[in-house]
Amino acid sequence: SFPTRRSSDLSVLRHYAEPLSGVTSPWLYLGMLFSTFPWHNEDNYLESINYHHAGAPKQWYGIPGTQASTFEDVVRRFHKQRLLEVPDLLHRINLQISPAKLAALDVPVHRVLQRPGEFVVTFPRAYHGGFSLGFNIGEAVNFATPDWVQHARAANEHYRSIARLGVISHDRIMFGMAHNCHLQTDVESCLALRDEVWRLCEEEARMRPHLYRVSGVRDLSAMLPAPGNNVHVCEAEDADFDDTRVCRVCRHTCYASIVACNCSPESLCCLRHVDYVCRCPASNRYLIEWEPVAKLEALARRVDMRLAYLRGEEYVPTPRPW
Repeated sequence: SFPTRRSSDLSVLRHYAEPLSGVTSPWLYLGMLFSTFPWHNEDNYLESINYHHAGAPKQWYGIPGTQASTFEDVVRRFHKQRLLEVPDLLHRINLQISPAKLAALDVPVHRVLQRPGEFVVTFPRAYHGGFSLGFNIGEAVNFATPDWVQHARAANEHYRSIARLGVISHDRIMFGMAHNCHLQTDVESCLALRDEVWRLCEEEARMRPHLYRVSGVRDLSAMLPAPGNNVHVCEAEDADFDDTRVCRVCRHTCYASIVACNCSPESLCCLRHVDYVCRCPASNRYLIEWEPVAKLEALARRVDMRLAYLRGEEYVPTPRPW
């Protein structure tokens, strides 16, 4: 006989031991006649599963994740001014556009009527909305399969461009997956993880020396030691620590390093936005490294080894250009 596996064992969010309300711990929803859930996609472009416990049916409308940009173009067309005032309008869950209008503008809209005892699953970046046809009870939670990595990267870069804080630290979950890459069983998913982890590693490896040599930022890592990151699993202390190291400019959670300034304890920023955090001279700024590049690189090579194993190849370390 074979051991059974719970569906939660297949989600990469299992590396988050600290419950995230509505993300890793389910929410219960009570609906009434014509109560709506406006157009939105899931935080960090995660997948979701929704179960209808009892009551009247729920009408869903959905747009494939591959057509998300088409939908967003329509939103920019009709809500240009609002988007200038509220850059993350599409993430506020208060946007209503008629499905008929969207279909008339060549946005592919699908619909499904969910009845008691039925599940509805949404995929990465897929916009969805709808309404209830009467009193009902539903339950929903997020999950992420290993191939979510490519969508996670897109979500992270998009969030940084509009200064939106993600519900989970992108870098933390990526390096957490790298540490637990022995659970990867699919070559394509492992390849996507390998590419993303090396990208994050390269950004740290290239930008830290540049800030020291060119910008004049000081390295105070030895004078201001900080607790290292736990890559095994994210627990309460890790989640609380993440909340304190958010870039003031792009709202990115700084996992491996952060830049601060003497002018204010709130002048924290990621490596990308050192010149935007304040007007102080570079000599006032300092960098704290929570993770040395060598450790990040070791995690990336861990994924390299797992990928070689899945491909049935011999692992041969490749030199990196830094």
